[in-house]
Amino acid sequence: MLRALCSKRILAVPVLYALCPLLILFFSPGRATAQGLLQGINALLEFNYTFFSSKTTVSGSTTKIATNTYDPRFTLSVSTNIFPNLRLDAGGVVEENISKSSSNTAETTRTAVTTLTPYFYLTLSDPLYTASIGYNRREVSTETTGQPRFTLFNDDYLAVLKWRPWGFPSIEAQFERTNTYDEEKEVQNTTKDYISLISRYNYRGLDIRYQGTYTDTNDKVNQVDTKDMTQSAWLSYSNSFFDRRVSLSTSYNINYQEIQTSTTAQSTGGTVSLQLFPLAGLSVNNDTVTPTITLGPNPALIDGDLGTSAGINIGLPPLGGDTRIRQMGLDFFVATEVNQLLLWINLDLSTAPVILTFFFSNIQVFSSPDNVNWSPVPLALTPVTFGPFQNRFVINFTNVTTRFIKVVTPPLNAAILGAASFPNIFVTELQAFLTKPVSSVSGVTKNTVTSTTQNYYLDIKTKILDIPTLFYDLDYYYTRIDPSGQLRYIVSNGLSVNQRLSQVFTASGRAAIEDGEEEKEHRVAYVYDAVVQATPLRTLTDRLVFSGRDETIGGKHDSTNSIILYNIAELYKGLEVNLNVGKNFSNNLTPGVKANETDVELLARVIPHPAMTMSLDYKYSIVDQSGGTTPGSTATQRGEFTLSYNPFRTLFIVTTIDLLAVTGQRTLVTQNYGLNWSPFPDGALQFRFFYNEILTTGGIEQRVINPGVRWNITKRSFLDLSYQRIKNVVPGQKTDENFFNAQLKLFLL
Repeated sequence: MLRALCSKRILAVPVLYALCPLLILFFSPGRATAQGLLQGINALLEFNYTFFSSKTTVSGSTTKIATNTYDPRFTLSVSTNIFPNLRLDAGGVVEENISKSSSNTAETTRTAVTTLTPYFYLTLSDPLYTASIGYNRREVSTETTGQPRFTLFNDDYLAVLKWRPWGFPSIEAQFERTNTYDEEKEVQNTTKDYISLISRYNYRGLDIRYQGTYTDTNDKVNQVDTKDMTQSAWLSYSNSFFDRRVSLSTSYNINYQEIQTSTTAQSTGGTVSLQLFPLAGLSVNNDTVTPTITLGPNPALIDGDLGTSAGINIGLPPLGGDTRIRQMGLDFFVATEVNQLLLWINLDLSTAPVILTFFFSNIQVFSSPDNVNWSPVPLALTPVTFGPFQNRFVINFTNVTTRFIKVVTPPLNAAILGAASFPNIFVTELQAFLTKPVSSVSGVTKNTVTSTTQNYYLDIKTKILDIPTLFYDLDYYYTRIDPSGQLRYIVSNGLSVNQRLSQVFTASGRAAIEDGEEEKEHRVAYVYDAVVQATPLRTLTDRLVFSGRDETIGGKHDSTNSIILYNIAELYKGLEVNLNVGKNFSNNLTPGVKANETDVELLARVIPHPAMTMSLDYKYSIVDQSGGTTPGSTATQRGEFTLSYNPFRTLFIVTTIDLLAVTGQRTLVTQNYGLNWSPFPDGALQFRFFYNEILTTGGIEQRVINPGVRWNITKRSFLDLSYQRIKNVVPGQKTDENFFNAQLKLFLL
């Protein structure tokens, strides 16, 4: 009877997957009582209703659109300990998204997307090892008016073994088979086997890691079989000697990849991807994207962990939060050909098409030879896609050979419908690939591509004198890519000194000589800097910084020098002022091109009342260039004034005024006014009101009004109602949008 029940197919397939192991637990003799069974069962019923309407008027012509969306979802999960060290996780989700759209220019269309997601995992664990097996399926059926029904399946089988012996290398092995296919197996029919082995050993500053992966992807539709083997090894060591007067840090990384493609003469689709291994991950939040901007280090972007945040959030910032553009990049250390980036995130956005559309239309790619001067890279005909079944943006662009590459996107803004439901979308990884069409190797029985990347780093720092503090440092960087033979290395010898001259003055400086090879050309650089700092008062600091770089690459000379005076003062309690004045001189590698830049920056922060904060950030820059194609003088003024008022924790008001003035261009002024009011935040019935208005020079307006109410039925169950009205005005076009959403979440168990 039990077997017949488990084999019967009913509509709520996920419910059955969760019910079968539940019944097995009840009928199994000697089942453990370590955990109450009912405590491990959860049943969740969700219902979302959305109504959206818009009215767009362009040159007297009006377009009206209305959409109703119904999204019921039922989730059942079992999470319990069968025995003290054997855990069962099973369950599934059944969801149907029904959308009806109508307009005054087209017929009404109906789209229904049904998603079934059952899963089953068993995990055996103790302090020494962890072993688990599992299965999950995702079945997505789409039916649209006037089009045939299309169903896509994704079956995933998983086995994992982790071994953690004390004092010995840890081992993690994983096998995964994924079958992705449509109902008729005509559009997509792919089987992928993935095997990975990871080992790590740490001992007194020594860190040894190995990761090997093997992927066999059989694309039966395009008749392409791809075998991808990647092996990576890391060795690093850090320690100090001679009473910490000498410190040593060194690391070596080697990556080997072999891709074997088997095709037939009839193969016309598919691609072959060669993964690239950058030396460093980079990121910055800054609205300046081009022409000059420097990204800072972010190792988490390339650590291979696809599930942990790299500290970059592209979700909706809170009112008054950081709305600057997110910039994420890679440093290959040598000029490398690349045409695809994978931007991994922590959420599945496949059921949020409006959110995806925002990123699809805003993601851009830029390249740079030096992490300073950036140029846009044209995107491909199919520029950005998401998934399916994997939480990543696939960004395709034209082939470019560069050392640095970055992808940029603004975070979500409040004018995007449904953005309030996505305050946290964390970037977890950025990967780079060089993809080639299978057609380039069609007719070849087997085609093998190999690549080896080696990176080595050595840093030795020696303390020569205590007074003044004098250090000698030796740095060595080496990278090589085969079979192309690309080679780049740098040897740096430097001296640095630091001395307190008096109770007020301190001085420091560094000078280094760099010698190496870059793109088969000899490179010599002289790097120097000096700092004098005065602190006459606890609340006043003045710092004079001089830095420069003079280098010659293949007989071409380039030099940059700058001198900047920083003044940091706390004039009164709650009043801080920074005044920075600087001069930059550069002599470009292009003969006859020189540029001088003068910068004056004022930063002020005033707190007249504990509930009120005012800040000012103003910068004036003037660039004088001689020679080249654009000689002359260009002045740029950037300013931002922010006033925030938080009289009590339920009310927050913020006003921001931005100014951008560039010689020969129209001055751009942007005003932003926002309010967030949430009375009774601790009650069972909670109200909220959000208002944001943006006014920009040139007649551009945007207004967002978003009231809402939430009823906490229990600690976990709630009913949420919200209404959003958005008005956008640009010259020649006006758009009014209305968005109503009702969300009911009931925990049944």
